[in-house]
Amino acid sequence: MLSVQEKQYAQTFIRDFKSPHARQQPGKDWRTYYKNISDPLIQAHLAQHEWLGAKACWYPVFFNLDIDSPTPKRIAQIEERLDCFGIGSRKHALVTTPSYQERGNFRIYIRVEHNERPVTWRRGYEAMTGAFGDLAEVYPQKRRKDRLPCGRDQHPIDFDGRVHPGLSWGERMAHLFRIEATPLDNFPRQQLLFNPHDNTEPAAPTGDAAGLLIHGLQAPGTRHMAQFQVLNLLWRSNWQPQDAAQHVKRWLRAKHNGFSKEVSAGRWGYLHKEIDRQVGAIWSRSRLPDSPNNITAAVHKADLIRAAKLFPGDAVRQKQFINLIAFARPRHQHHPWLFISRRLWTEEIAGSRTTSGFIAELESKGLLEIKRDYLANEFSRRYKLKLPKTDDAPIQSDNRNATDYYEALRFAFNDDLREISDLTKLDRTTLWRNFRQEKCQEVL
Repeated sequence: MLSVQEKQYAQTFIRDFKSPHARQQPGKDWRTYYKNISDPLIQAHLAQHEWLGAKACWYPVFFNLDIDSPTPKRIAQIEERLDCFGIGSRKHALVTTPSYQERGNFRIYIRVEHNERPVTWRRGYEAMTGAFGDLAEVYPQKRRKDRLPCGRDQHPIDFDGRVHPGLSWGERMAHLFRIEATPLDNFPRQQLLFNPHDNTEPAAPTGDAAGLLIHGLQAPGTRHMAQFQVLNLLWRSNWQPQDAAQHVKRWLRAKHNGFSKEVSAGRWGYLHKEIDRQVGAIWSRSRLPDSPNNITAAVHKADLIRAAKLFPGDAVRQKQFINLIAFARPRHQHHPWLFISRRLWTEEIAGSRTTSGFIAELESKGLLEIKRDYLANEFSRRYKLKLPKTDDAPIQSDNRNATDYYEALRFAFNDDLREISDLTKLDRTTLWRNFRQEKCQEVL
């Protein structure tokens, strides 16, 4: 009989696995068994008495990159690629393999989701292969079995390179569970084919701005168009124009790859002015960037008014209510019930100490309906937030949806401190302090 923690492991890493599995006993080779993975086998794997491998299930929670015989150059390329696709230190984990001591082999675990749900194996595998397939082998696969995690010699690695071999399997599982999900939309739709170190037959840009951003210029006479493609990608990702300009200037210095006559001649004044002109042209478009921020978060002026009336004088509750609306409103346009994970409640909407009280208060006011027929580790409780319909446009700043509470107040009421204070019943000094702090952050 599996314990609660063992069931959690099985539901995460084995899930709907119903096909032959591989098994390795100490001192023996891997062997295939044509039967389902049983509970005793899971316990034996976690106790390191023998080790299991399986093919991909329909909805993998984690994908991993198998890094064999890594070189400093390849590690640097992988780190650059992770950064490019928004997979920061909180969105991946490093784990050793049994051959780590001999050849330095390790795995990078990444959690891929779409609409806050695990993706199908095919979509996740295609996305991961498109992003990293030229640098590492992606698992799990449908045709090849992959060793399950938390087994023999699979120890967490800190980002400073320290290995932690003395942890229990439960602590190693927690190391993976801390990974935050990366949206499927962060990944490219096709594999990157750039080879910046092969200049014998340089390829012209293929339209893949993410590849240009990673590898730089690929051929003579392509600098101007490459700048435009990269800037357009940053515009679509909701960058501020001044930040995008500085980023592309640094990018050009670092990754011109010897393909620009102007760079070779040191005409940096001319180049900087040209980038600034391109930024001005791109960011002056009347339509909005199609970034995830504008798609997945929105607040309207009517929402601010409703929050003020529901929680007069309570800045914490008003802010929490706006955080919830920013998440729920665009999703409720397509789904009557929403899945909101515990992490979203405690880290992005309310806080770990106030979430329960906030939910209870919303429910008591008749603002929130909850379906509690959830299944642990499968899906969250379902929620329905009762929001009034509105035809008004979302509050925006610099073509971005303003979802921060104080930022939304500022732009909705044109910085009129008196009107905002009368509406929210908040102290003017508190409001002024928050507005001033926000403006200082904009300057920085």
